[in-house]
Amino acid sequence: KEKEIVNIYGSDKINAGDFGHGEFYSDAARERLVERVLRAVIAKDSFVISVGGMSDVAGHGNLFEESYPVVFESAVKDVFAAAGISFTVRNMAMGGVPSYPNSMCMEDNFGADTDVVVWDFRMVERDEIKGELYVRQAMMLPKAPLICFKRKMSYLSRLHYAHKDAALHVLDEMSTYNSLQKHQSLGVTSDKFCQSQCNCPGQVRWHAGWKMQRFRGMHMAMFYLSILKEAVTKLYPTLSVAEQDPQHSRWTSLVQRRKELHAPISKHCKPAFASVIFRCALTWQPQLGPALIDIVDPQLGVNGWRLQHASKRAADLTKRGHSDCGYKDEKKGLVGDQSSHWIFFNLKNVADEGTVAFCGDFASRDFADYALIVLNQEEIMDKLDVWLESKTLGISSACFATTHNVIKGDNVLGFRITSGSNAMSLTHVLWTPGVQ
Repeated sequence: KEKEIVNIYGSDKINAGDFGHGEFYSDAARERLVERVLRAVIAKDSFVISVGGMSDVAGHGNLFEESYPVVFESAVKDVFAAAGISFTVRNMAMGGVPSYPNSMCMEDNFGADTDVVVWDFRMVERDEIKGELYVRQAMMLPKAPLICFKRKMSYLSRLHYAHKDAALHVLDEMSTYNSLQKHQSLGVTSDKFCQSQCNCPGQVRWHAGWKMQRFRGMHMAMFYLSILKEAVTKLYPTLSVAEQDPQHSRWTSLVQRRKELHAPISKHCKPAFASVIFRCALTWQPQLGPALIDIVDPQLGVNGWRLQHASKRAADLTKRGHSDCGYKDEKKGLVGDQSSHWIFFNLKNVADEGTVAFCGDFASRDFADYALIVLNQEEIMDKLDVWLESKTLGISSACFATTHNVIKGDNVLGFRITSGSNAMSLTHVLWTPGVQ
């Protein structure tokens, strides 16, 4: 497989060793990733990589099947299957969004079975606070995943608690890509959108063509093939007989939820949202957990609230991208205004002394001026703490949280727009889960 990939770019222009080895922040971190792959071999288990990113990662401009996470999976799936691993790469990227607020919803967005979480928001986020939050929420997933960034953000060197424990590493393909361009490799030159003819939304200068998408996928493929090779040819022969049992503590300890994290490095990464696990329901796609509409109280239903895009243009582009190009991402909001009535959300199994939060696009933070927000029949407009905000060309989002009147077990969160021309667009509802 490695030879097949190298031949795409010309064996006279590149060899397998030229593909990035990944940059790790700890000498023991690469071995931790190798161990993680070997555990999946020994246990005949799945190995899931979940990729978070923006429009370029979602494949915009090309077919979704040409996006690099899909190319990556296709390139190595059979090789990993031969080693007994069910290998999956989930492309969970969305156009025009940074990592937050979806980072607060790691389990319901990426999945509880994730082994590696990838950050690729290179064009829309350089925020140290949101970057650390992404790392921390990923580290709190049930299988204690490892973490990969697609660019070497300056703040990563300071996140020492993730260097070994989460095998924090960077897979930046650009030096190899630039070398291939310099040597005029046909595998990267004369790039364009879509290998065959297409008219996909997002064909703009800042999005990659299909050859660049393919190269990014193949770059990750070569890296993970090297990790698999090291696992089965170097590490496996050193195991004792006892360690060849998938139930050995060496392997089970790798996929147990981390009990506690080091305090955040950034003082703005507050423990209230950076050291706590949340469950979510959201309107944005793709997702693996419940949609926001799924937790609406059925007695009243949406009651005049509308699940809609920010504009007709956004709706038309999304529809065309889904139907013609296979795109998976979508940014709708549940919108209410003065003509809407009460809407209630049923939150199951909230933790004792827990937190309830919501995110969306709000014309004003002065909720008391134009809305009623109740939790378990108690008004909370003046009991809300603002977390972080995100603004890009694609979205404007802020999150608000409260611990006021939160009860253990089932909670009910309600909204109504009461006056004025202000509307609100809800995208996420979050809560701290109780013990199952």
